[in-house]
Amino acid sequence: MSTTKCEPGMVVSSDIVNEYGAVILYRDSVLDEHAIAKLSKLGIEYVQIYREYELKEKKQAVIEAQYNNCVQDFKQVVWDISCGRSVDMQLVQDISRGLTNQFDSINDVVSCLNKVRAVDEYTYTHSMNVSLLCSLLGSWLNLDTLKVKQLTYCGLMHDIGKSKIPHEILNKPDALTPKEFEEIKKHPVTGYKLLDKNIAVSKDIAAGVLMHHEREDGSGYPLALKSGQIHFFAKVVAVADVYDAMTSNRIYKRRLPPFDVLEMFESEYLTKCDASIMLTFLRRISSYYIGTQVKLNNGKKGEIIYINPNRISRPLVKVGDQILDLSYNMELRITEMV
Repeated sequence: MSTTKCEPGMVVSSDIVNEYGAVILYRDSVLDEHAIAKLSKLGIEYVQIYREYELKEKKQAVIEAQYNNCVQDFKQVVWDISCGRSVDMQLVQDISRGLTNQFDSINDVVSCLNKVRAVDEYTYTHSMNVSLLCSLLGSWLNLDTLKVKQLTYCGLMHDIGKSKIPHEILNKPDALTPKEFEEIKKHPVTGYKLLDKNIAVSKDIAAGVLMHHEREDGSGYPLALKSGQIHFFAKVVAVADVYDAMTSNRIYKRRLPPFDVLEMFESEYLTKCDASIMLTFLRRISSYYIGTQVKLNNGKKGEIIYINPNRISRPLVKVGDQILDLSYNMELRITEMV
């Protein structure tokens, strides 16, 4: 089909690549206004789509409103728990459904993640974002519908134990003392205890909450488990959790540019996160940035034209008529998205 005739909601039936061989959209991606505009801008004249599709044209304002509604609902979940009530799983399911029903594509999710939000809302928006990322990552890992739903619930509730941590510690603007950090580190166990006694919560979700800070090399907490001992859900949540934490503004730390985060994953987390899950995530999330205008640390502006699968954080950038391979030009780096 001609790109000019594509409509939001159509699903591409094969990978779409640019002239440099980089995958712009993966098979089964849902087209939205952003994706269609991007294809036209990159000179992609025709795409293959499935014959049947559900029209899902969504304005950004609608998506943002739904996200904010979910944040308010999640505040109620946290408030109830802080008051000693049990987790309202029906409300958790409604929040997750509200998120996943609105966010049809990676473009919807990443554009929402890129919004600058109030730092004092971080506890709630972080849970929303991790839930969204878990939903995306579950589909990228080809999990069945039930597992993707459970992962979405797990992502939403992964930090639920923080509802029992004193506000002055959770929102402290300065570095935590060792004693305060030990208090923070209790939240996976606290969260597990809150969920494990709830008959509406599956054991997989509770285990994911308990283990989401465990690391493949045994350096995590609370149990210092290693690779084979860590629940699969926890491995997925760990990747989503770290990514959103590093790309969000927090009270004590400013967000990092996306490619700085990708570089940290490649350098620091290869032995800490499940490699296959992490690389699947990095490969798919980075595809969003192909065709994006960026600024380099030498002050020049260019366009990302190719993501190197062996060095995802160091893409090819076209500056004027020159193509710069950042995996060889190590003195250059992307400082911001334009």
